[in-house]
Amino acid sequence: MPHTRPDRVERETTGMDWIDYSQNRRIKELQEDVSSAHSMLSSERRRMRSELSSLRGSLEQRLNRVSATLDAFIELSDIRATLAVFSPHALARHRALAMLDGTVPADLELEDVPDYWLPPAVHGLHALLTGSPAGALPHFDEAARRDPERAAAFSVLATALSSAEYARTLGGPGDLLPHLPAPDEQITRGRRALWMLTADGSLGEEAREHLLHSTLRHWSRLEVELPALGPPAPAASGRSSRPGRGRSGGTAQDEQLNIRATAVEKLTALHGDVTRITGSGGEDTHVAGVAPDEGSASFLSEALVALVGEGTPEEAPLIARANELRAVIENGGGERRPGWDDGVGTVAALLEEDLRASGTTPHRSTFALVLQRPAVLKTIENLMEQVSAPLPESTTATVQGVRVEVTEHGLTSSQLERAERQLATRYPAEDRGRVYLWGFGVLAALLVVLGLVSQVGFVWLLAAGCALGAVGAFVHDQREARSTADMREAQLHRLRRDADQAGQRWRERLAAARAHETTARSLADEIAVRLDPR
Repeated sequence: MPHTRPDRVERETTGMDWIDYSQNRRIKELQEDVSSAHSMLSSERRRMRSELSSLRGSLEQRLNRVSATLDAFIELSDIRATLAVFSPHALARHRALAMLDGTVPADLELEDVPDYWLPPAVHGLHALLTGSPAGALPHFDEAARRDPERAAAFSVLATALSSAEYARTLGGPGDLLPHLPAPDEQITRGRRALWMLTADGSLGEEAREHLLHSTLRHWSRLEVELPALGPPAPAASGRSSRPGRGRSGGTAQDEQLNIRATAVEKLTALHGDVTRITGSGGEDTHVAGVAPDEGSASFLSEALVALVGEGTPEEAPLIARANELRAVIENGGGERRPGWDDGVGTVAALLEEDLRASGTTPHRSTFALVLQRPAVLKTIENLMEQVSAPLPESTTATVQGVRVEVTEHGLTSSQLERAERQLATRYPAEDRGRVYLWGFGVLAALLVVLGLVSQVGFVWLLAAGCALGAVGAFVHDQREARSTADMREAQLHRLRRDADQAGQRWRERLAAARAHETTARSLADEIAVRLDPR
């Protein structure tokens, strides 16, 4: 067997170790690369799943939208095919809306449609706009024979918006709107438009007075009462409630004062509305028939378009459904267009809106104030009850972390003593220095006795050290006692100062509350005089 040299074996062993180390390191690097790649793939997989889920939801929404639009297109095509039978009716509506927009043809080419009120009404409007008022009346009469309510409303609204000087002739007292419904009843868009037209004075003084008195008689027969007015909207009155102390999370006493302040704010707003209306001269000015202002004209035009666009009773369901389908196709909302017979609010709410809104015409504001007079008086009575409620004698406040009862004269002596006791417990006297003093003193005495017995110098040295320790403990104890006393006295001083400030603030709030009562009585008296100036 050949002899192997030791140095060669060592070199081969060293080479094998290096190869193994290199392989192990390479394997470890590959494992780390694989682990990193696996982590990246997992993260990418999660991101892809999230995007796919979002994309799936978006695609579902889009597919639903496309499906709904396609269904709407198909149904709308069927409805249009059915409405094609009513093409003369649609032409009459087109001519009416075109003339209301200002396009008046020299010759109106429009054939009549049996039993449909709009074609003769359009002929009457054309005659009126082309300078032939006498020729318009027969056409309006024929339209009224077919549908008295809608034909009369169309003639008056269209005339008021285009030739206001003739509106008074067409809208006689009580012909359009005999009276307003009960205050809690909903009123339709059409009746609201006629209400606004009459109350604004566009139909003359006689029609306005008739609607006012007939409504009062109607409500008297029904024995109904208008509810008290609600809180004024900041946008309507131009005022906003100022934040007060304790309005959120305050004491019950603070809340009582805040109720007074809020009542005065409401009375001030109501006084401003009544002053604005009664000072405008709307009630005393003779109403000879005026054109609707910009604010009223917008609502009247919308109502008139709704009246023209509703079609005949046979067409109306198809036209309404076609409008809904067009909304689905255009924006996916499926919102319904305003209708002539849609409710727009209760009579009481609309009267309050006319009373408070600064943009309302003076005549309509005065009209609303006359009808709302009992509600205004009831509101004043309710607010005065809130303002006249007994004032709280005291309130609670926190001074230096101690909750105390504060009166108009500040803290009572018992309250102040209780607060001082509670505050004193926070600064107890430190007794560690006294313990050390007694400990060192006793130990020094024992060491002195031991020194006398043993006559050892080291014991006397220890006794002297203990004596010095007792003296140091005594000095420290006195210093800590003075510091604690100073801190306690400073806190008590701040307590008395804060208590005085709390009493001063409470006195100021009580004084303001009493001033609120005086102001409220003055405002209430002025409103009463303006409502009944006799």
